[in-house]
Parts: sequence; C-alpha cells; structure tokens
Amino acid sequence: MVKTVAQMFHKSTLDNPELTMLSTKNKKGVFIDETYREVEYKVISLALALFVNFRFQEQQLVAIISDNRKEWIYSDLALQYLSCADVPRGLDATDIELIQILNDTKVTTCFVENNRTIKRFNKLKKDLPHLKNLILMEDAQITEESEFSVVRLYDLLEKGQTLIENDSTLKDKIIQNLETGKEDNLVTIIFTSGTTGTCKGVMLTNKNYIHEVTHLQKFVNNQFLPGQRWMTVLPIWHSFERSVAYVAIYFSQAMYYSKPISKIMLSDFQKVNPHWFSSVPRIWQSVNKTVEKKIRKSNSFTKALSFILINNAINLRKGYNKFHNLLPRYKEKNFRGFEVVDGLVKMAVHYPLYLLGKKMMFNKIKGIFGNSLICGISAGGSMPKGVDTFFNSIGITLLNGYGMTETAPIITVRNLVKPIVGTMTLVDGYQIKIVDEDNKEVGIGEKGVLQVKGPHVMKGYYNNEEATKLAIDEDGYLNTGDLVTRTINNEISIVGRAKDTIVLAGGENLEPVPIEGKLSELDFIDNVIVIGQDRKYLSALIVPNVNSIKELMGQLNEKYKDDKELLHNYIKEKIDEKINCKLGFKKHELINRFVILDKPFEVGKELSSKLELKRNIIMEYYKKEIEMLYAH
Repeated sequence: MVKTVAQMFHKSTLDNPELTMLSTKNKKGVFIDETYREVEYKVISLALALFVNFRFQEQQLVAIISDNRKEWIYSDLALQYLSCADVPRGLDATDIELIQILNDTKVTTCFVENNRTIKRFNKLKKDLPHLKNLILMEDAQITEESEFSVVRLYDLLEKGQTLIENDSTLKDKIIQNLETGKEDNLVTIIFTSGTTGTCKGVMLTNKNYIHEVTHLQKFVNNQFLPGQRWMTVLPIWHSFERSVAYVAIYFSQAMYYSKPISKIMLSDFQKVNPHWFSSVPRIWQSVNKTVEKKIRKSNSFTKALSFILINNAINLRKGYNKFHNLLPRYKEKNFRGFEVVDGLVKMAVHYPLYLLGKKMMFNKIKGIFGNSLICGISAGGSMPKGVDTFFNSIGITLLNGYGMTETAPIITVRNLVKPIVGTMTLVDGYQIKIVDEDNKEVGIGEKGVLQVKGPHVMKGYYNNEEATKLAIDEDGYLNTGDLVTRTINNEISIVGRAKDTIVLAGGENLEPVPIEGKLSELDFIDNVIVIGQDRKYLSALIVPNVNSIKELMGQLNEKYKDDKELLHNYIKEKIDEKINCKLGFKKHELINRFVILDKPFEVGKELSSKLELKRNIIMEYYKKEIEMLYAH
C-alpha cells in the first residue's frame, strides 16, 4: 500500500511504463503524448537538479504560479520526490493575492509560467522580501532582466539528465528516497480563492489524497481502468482538478489538457475521445444552452418535434427512477407497489418515442463528447436541476460531486451504480453531523449545516491557528458552512450555503443558489446573482449572453419597432415563467426587479478560478446598480 503521492506515481510507472500519462498540444494544435516512463525520467532529473541547485530540504515550500501545462506536472511531482510541498496558484491571481500567498509562506523559490510572469514579479520585487529565485517553466529563452535569480526549467532538466548519465546511482538514490516518505507530510498548501474574504492556506497531506483516491472506485462501479483518458479543462492547481490528476495517476490513466472555451473544448473531444471528463456545472450549462439554441433556430416542425422528444426522454427517466427506486427517501416506505407500477407504465409509454429521439438527436448530442465517454464528473457548485435532468435523460451520465478545498476536496459523489436523484453518497471514512444554529443535530430530511470528520480533512490553515480552530472543533469536525439534508440511507443533498443565505427585511430566510440555477437555464443569461439581504424583496444582477440578447432584440424590434422597455418587459416575463409559486417557489423568493450589466464577470474579479460567484466582491463592484434597484 502506497503512503505518498510520489510512491503512487512511481508504482504506476513500474506497473504501466509505456501507457500514456500526459498529453498536451504543440503549437500546431496536435496532442503530443508522453508515457509514464518518459514523465518519471523527467521528474527524477528535475528533482535531482533542484536538489543540487537549491539544496531543498524535506517539507520545504516552493511556489508554482502557472496555468495548466505539462511542466506543472513535472514540477509538482519533482518536489514531491524530494518530500517538499508546493504552493500553487494560477495566473488569474491578483497582485494582492500573490503578495499575501508568497509572504505568508515565505517561499524563496517560485516556478513561473513565462516571461510575462517574470516581468510581473519584477514589479512586485519590493513587496516580496523572501523570494530569491524564479524558475521559468516555458521552453523559451529568458527575455526579461530581473533582480531575482532566474533559471530555465529545461536547463535544470538537462542538468539532471546529464548528472544521471554520468552517475546512474543518482537516479536510484532519488527513487530509494521515496521509501522514507511520510503520510503526514504536506503535499501542498492551496490558498482558497477568496470568494468570501481573505484567502487562507489549506494544508493538505499525502494521507488526505491517498485515502481519497483509493476510495473512489466504488462510485464508478470499478470502471476506472489503466490506459483510460481524462480530458481536463479546469485549473490544475485547484483542489478538484488536483485530485483528478492524482486519481488518473493512481489508476495509470492519461490526462489530456484542453481549455474551458466551447470551440476549443468541443474540438478536443473529437481528438481525445475521452472516457472521463472533469468539469464544473457552468460548462454543462453552456453545452445545454448551445443545444437548445440550435433547436430554436431550426424550422417550426423540427423545433416542436425536438422539444417533444426531449420532454418524452425526461418523462421516461422519471419513470425509470420510480421503477428502480432511485428517488430520495426521507422516511421508510413499506410498500412500493404503486410506485413500481407507475414507473413501469411511464417507461412503457415513453420508451418507443425515446428510441426515435435517440436515433434522431440524442446520439448526435452524445457524439459531441466522442464515443467513449463513461461519464462527466462535475464539482465546484451545484448542478442546476434542469441541466442535470436533461443530460441524464438523453443518455449522458453526469456524476455531481461535492466538497471543499479543506477536504482535499471530495466529501460526496453521486453513485454511478445507484444514482439517487438530487443526492450524493459519502466517501468512505467520513463521520458527519448535520446541525442547526444551536449546534444541535437535526433529523432526517431537516435542513442543517454539514460538519465532517475523517482522514480527508485538512491538517489546518497554514500559520493561522485561530482560523483553524474556528473551522475545526475540538472533536475534529470541520464546519463546511453548507446547508444539507440527509435521506434515510445517509445520502446527502446540498440545499445552499449558510453564509449565502439571504435574510429579507421581513425575516424570511432563503437560499439564492437554487433560484440562480433556475434563472441560468434561460439562454440569454450567462451569469446571475440574486440579492436582497435586509431588503424588502429579491432582485437580480444579470450578465447577458451578448449574442442571444442581440438576436432577441432584433426579433422584438422587428415586431414592436424600437421600444426600449420591450426587452426589459420580455425578460421579466421569462424570469416570472421560471420563478413562480406554481413551480414551488415561495412568494418571497420571486424576483421583483433586475438590472442587466454591461460587461461579463471575469475570473479573478467577480468569479473564482472554478467559476463560482465572489458574492462579496460583486456586491462591492455593483453597489451603485444595487442601490438603484431599491431606490423606490
């Protein structure tokens, strides 16, 4: 049994040396594969050169400031072969965040992606008293003069390879060093993205990651197999994607790097033909809207037939869920006879038309993702119910996962074998409590804050004992801050965040996330945030899809001439169709007013790296617009 991530990688290399481990595109857009054997040789060479050049000690912290690239993997694993730990961050980090992260950890050496990053660091030199050395990751010449000592990663690689060629025992010594690895050693310190304030450094250990990757196979019915391909588009430094990388390594699988840009991503699906796809809900939302938009542009007959086929597939899925007992249970049900019969009738009625839908359109939609996709695994936010239902109904399996950076990050995942609607199953090893405001445990089906305890939970916040004590109680339970309910079978449903809960002036409590998810189903909305804390009613800030809005305005102006209020009235009508009491929303959850913003939310500003809303930042940026919504 391996104890460290480094041991895990070495074992996979010994077991499957010639399988592809990593693939990135060259300048011509062609994927270039590297085997486990090739990557490990580079990792060992780099580790040896790093030790000779910088004399890194066990558990020394080294920063990596870069977006996705193969050199990121080389650097991460080389540091772990030396029992060091990395402090990663993407290029979207603000200067203030970089200064805080690098000064809190007092790193002396930092991997940087390119010459532009060196130039950026030069400007921050006076604010970074501890930083001495930069390692340029891209395979390019150093073009920026710097007061830092700068060396190329590829020169270090070459140096390490030369050392090994001259003395092969050096490679053996690096490998032998892996045996001394400790499960409690740090792998990384990932600073939270600051969606709710100042970022904190989450300390994650070998034990956190090893326990996690060794307990995920059951969720996919033992379908993780050597040689399978992952397509990844999320930032590699982020907790979820980092975990995906280690899952791939543990099972001797390949990682193919793409980008979360529709045109690039959809093209890469055809090139890679992946078995697994890691993502966030917004990506699936985008694909869903693209499909719907294409349908709406078709002729009247095709459009009507397409929506009939989709609705039929959804109804078939509802029957399937009833028949196979895939509905969440909040109390024991002694007799399921009526439910089974109802489900069977629905399946019998809707299946013939489903076969037509499959032939006419569903197989084409599935073909967008290649012909090998087992499922998409989504995390980093709740999957909107409509999006989740759409894909699972047409035959594309989505497994929604939930967790947080502080749990490395997985707490629950929907089970591929028995996917209970709207719920997820706990990873083995967790103990949980669901508590109310008075810290008293709530009953089955009642809403409360989730607290978790287990080998996945972080070591603590780096250099921040006070924050650690606030997050983890004396019994070792981490307060997630997430509101959940629990079924009789211990499945978990996420219903909101305690810190996101809006309390209206009348005292009504509500969760904005389900409302935002429903509104996001509208094709003219790219992003939306619901507001109303301490106000009389709810409002919304809407980021429009520019192309959809232009098209919509053209259609409306053709019919009604140029009435400026027309677009606003039309959007209000569509919002009311999505959020109304007939659909189960309460009166105080209805959207009273809204404003359309004139620019999109940006990663690093209004959005975190995993595309979550930075609520506190948005409230500050758009203070003027918010006040106008409540001016009269």
